[in-house]
Amino acid sequence: MKLFIASILMLFSPRNGFEWFVRKFFPNEYLVPGFSKSSCHLRKKLRSAAKFNFLFFAAAMVVIWSLWRFEFSMMNTIKAASAYIALTVTIGRGGWSLQTWDGSTLPERIDQLIYKMAQYVNMMILLGTIYYPTK
Repeated sequence: MKLFIASILMLFSPRNGFEWFVRKFFPNEYLVPGFSKSSCHLRKKLRSAAKFNFLFFAAAMVVIWSLWRFEFSMMNTIKAASAYIALTVTIGRGGWSLQTWDGSTLPERIDQLIYKMAQYVNMMILLGTIYYPTK
């Protein structure tokens, strides 16, 4: 659970909030040389990928809408969100360049957890939209 909270803080909180949490609950990890640099690198890569992927995704949605004039509905919005998550997780993952200690450092474990969580959420959304009863 602590790793999950650290993942959320890494993505959405300021750097100071994330580092405070790590100092409090993972004191040995915080003292590892290069921790701050690698966690900042991961945060920057993930946020940069999310922004770039959103621009690419928005352009693709405009082209698709102009060609097929799909209906704006809640189900189509959920399907689009699922596609965006898949794009960000598979292409926009920033942590692969961090893999230097066999996945044992805190930033590496956070990166792996973010990847797994996003894949599971995407799978649930995808299955929900596939099997949602249409009228």
